[in-house]
Amino acid sequence: MPRTTTTPITDPRDAAYRHLSRQAERMPDLGLFDLHTGSMDARDASLAHAIVDAVLTRWLTLDYIISTLGGRPLREQEPRMQAVLLGGAAQLLLMDRVPPHAVIDESVEWAKSNIRPGAGGMTNAILRKVARAKGQRTESWDHHLDAIPRSDGTGLQLIGVELPASGLHRVSIACSVSSQLVQRWENQYTDPTPPAMHTLCRTPIVIYVAAAKTPIDELGLVEHESPSHRIYTGKRPELIQLLADRPDIWVQDAASSHVVDELELDTDPGLIVDLCAGQGTKTRQLRARFPNAQIIAADVDEPRLDTLRTVFEHDDQVHAMPVETLMKTELARADLVLADVPCSNTGVLARRREARYRPMKKQLARLILIQRSIATNAYALLKPGGTLVYSTCSLEHEENEDQADWIASKFDLPLLAHRRVDPVGQPGEDSAHYRDGSYSARFVK
Repeated sequence: MPRTTTTPITDPRDAAYRHLSRQAERMPDLGLFDLHTGSMDARDASLAHAIVDAVLTRWLTLDYIISTLGGRPLREQEPRMQAVLLGGAAQLLLMDRVPPHAVIDESVEWAKSNIRPGAGGMTNAILRKVARAKGQRTESWDHHLDAIPRSDGTGLQLIGVELPASGLHRVSIACSVSSQLVQRWENQYTDPTPPAMHTLCRTPIVIYVAAAKTPIDELGLVEHESPSHRIYTGKRPELIQLLADRPDIWVQDAASSHVVDELELDTDPGLIVDLCAGQGTKTRQLRARFPNAQIIAADVDEPRLDTLRTVFEHDDQVHAMPVETLMKTELARADLVLADVPCSNTGVLARRREARYRPMKKQLARLILIQRSIATNAYALLKPGGTLVYSTCSLEHEENEDQADWIASKFDLPLLAHRRVDPVGQPGEDSAHYRDGSYSARFVK
């Protein structure tokens, strides 16, 4: 039986492997739960996060390499064994500054203590094979069978391991994206490599500055190709302080902000409903764009509502409200309803690492019903002449164009405009050009 431990979390590899054990139990439907780093210092906590991020981003790549070298599918192993092998392999192959001997030794000891004494031998044998499989860095990756792409735009040669000969399977393994997604992207884009490689990008911290009330030139932000955005390159504590000091700027990608920025209305709205407000990012945009409007920021999730209440607690024009209450009190009253619906997140997989492995067919079947239910609520909230904006951060037609057609047909709403924003940026490219993917459609009642 696997050993259980109640010892405090003080070691970064212990924290990472515990977290990855939980994820292995859920794979391919990875969870959004937090990584617990206990009381460890910032350097150790950073290492724990780096290990987890590397595994979540490259799970399929690492699984393939470990399974090939170990002679047995990794998924047949128990979750804790998967976790220590994935975490160890991620450090050996993808984290150049980590000493290989420390990775192997500490991983072996963790396996002995947290799985069983005999697990140390298997961990040692497989991780040593992984270490020997690490070859030289290459200038880039161009579908080479004996190499994998890296997030900085280079490639890494593999010794004794070859990727699948099939092109689609090779892209899936090399970029660690589900084969279902790769197939869908081939159908949509002809070449699935660019969108798959985009998911490996080191995502920049993009700041929306169009609503800034005072100059931003002295903030040390880097230019972005969008004049409404800048890039933050400093450390997280300083970012938190900056955003606290400057509530007129916030973190938001250009693919997200276009939904509100490009709104064209004949008259300014009096009442706006942000129906899926989440953390309130687009609510803040709406507040800046329409300063005289009353805005209701709604959500079905109570913790998110608590966040919304905190964000807007000193703003008399923004009110956080449960969707259930909203649907009882505000029917046919809104001039503008924004329905930024839950989706598959396939336009933001470089940021939402946990979403890249979920079974698409099953996920879409569930999400489409949710999206249509939200659109139905949005329609009910609109007054005659009101505007409905439907948006996602998805690349999938079923969630985008097909849903827009359904809304137009179901409610006899004219579709005034719609826009697909494809992701931009490849690993190693200038972050000034980076952009997520999204979709939006605008209707009038």
